[in-house]
Amino acid sequence: MTQVNGAQVQRLQALYQMAVELSALRSLESVLDTALRHCLELTGSQFGFIGLTAVNGKALDVVAIQGFNPSSSFYHHNHLIPLRPNIFARSVLENRAVRSVDAVTEPNRVGQPPGHPPVGTFLGVPLRLQDEPIGMIGLANRPEPYEDDHEQLLLTYAAQVAIVIRNAQLYEQLQANNEALEQKVRRRTRQLEKAKETLAMKATQLQTLLSETVDVQERERQRIAQDMHDGTNQLLIGALLELKSAHKRLGNGDLALAENSLETVQNILHRVEAEIKNIIHDLRPPTLDALGLAPAVRRYAERFEQYTGIPCVVTVQGEPLRLPSRMEISIYRLMQEALQNASVHAQTGRTEVALVFEPDCLRLAVLDNGRGFDLTAVQRHNSGHLGLLGMQERAESLGGSLLIDTAPGQGTRVTLTVPTLENTEVKM
Repeated sequence: MTQVNGAQVQRLQALYQMAVELSALRSLESVLDTALRHCLELTGSQFGFIGLTAVNGKALDVVAIQGFNPSSSFYHHNHLIPLRPNIFARSVLENRAVRSVDAVTEPNRVGQPPGHPPVGTFLGVPLRLQDEPIGMIGLANRPEPYEDDHEQLLLTYAAQVAIVIRNAQLYEQLQANNEALEQKVRRRTRQLEKAKETLAMKATQLQTLLSETVDVQERERQRIAQDMHDGTNQLLIGALLELKSAHKRLGNGDLALAENSLETVQNILHRVEAEIKNIIHDLRPPTLDALGLAPAVRRYAERFEQYTGIPCVVTVQGEPLRLPSRMEISIYRLMQEALQNASVHAQTGRTEVALVFEPDCLRLAVLDNGRGFDLTAVQRHNSGHLGLLGMQERAESLGGSLLIDTAPGQGTRVTLTVPTLENTEVKM
């Protein structure tokens, strides 16, 4: 059991390093090749591919292959895989992970083109953006069957890969658009020159937001790595020492003492399990998916108070409603950002989070009694509080509005209002 948990920790550490390397890339080709290489290393697979859904949504375009070097003719004729319910496309069609111990024996197998390497063990996971599949990662021919931890690690990594792929696509599109625009600027009028300046300003804002997003991701990775080092790693060392003690006591015939050591090991491993669950909770809070926004906010407030020492009071008014997953996670992340800003910048001694469910809208307010700041100056110079831009963009993506009420020495109140009348799913 210790070896399994130790392997899980090593895989999580490897996953962290892979995510850092992947996030630094901008070229779509390098992102695809690096991501696929990581997946093969992560699972010990011999062959793999990444496919993205075609524009018509009826086929999967294989955009990266490793472990097999097809000829140009083979790739030209076979890179589009029809999206039909077979072992290779179900990950996209059913939006879930698919495993097989032997793809050859699958009942819905449709065969492979001549020259394709035989596929035995297989693991496919969807690439998702906003919970919708945009493609998949397929791995094959691991010497042993794929296990649950391979599936979970690949799903976790695929979430990062999907974001980086989309960022790389947007980055390449932005480069292409800028090149085309500069050609037009040289031929056209002063009016088009002004349009170029506007686009450059938007590009700068996008780059600022992207840089801040990367910084936030890096800080979160550092925190998780530190938590693993201070918590999980130390617990595992303790478990190893207790196992060594148990072995010595068994050799001396001290069965009772050996049993005590083994019980201690068991207790330590339960704590390791709890630590890993906490890390997974930070990556994607299960309370949000299972119970909804209000319970998830309360849970985060408890953890925020525990880690920062700053009291955080949560109030909920109205009848809580379930919203689409994309809206709930966006509202949750905005609340996180506002509380993190308060803990880092506000020098506050108290925070509050208020959720107000009304018939046609949801209001989220995050308050602190800290030092506040000059909002006009921050917006004018675009310096400090870069997270404000990200929160504003997030609010607009939800069709809502963000209001920041602050002044030096008067604390800060961040209020998000989003419409819910057409987005309500289920009453809680």
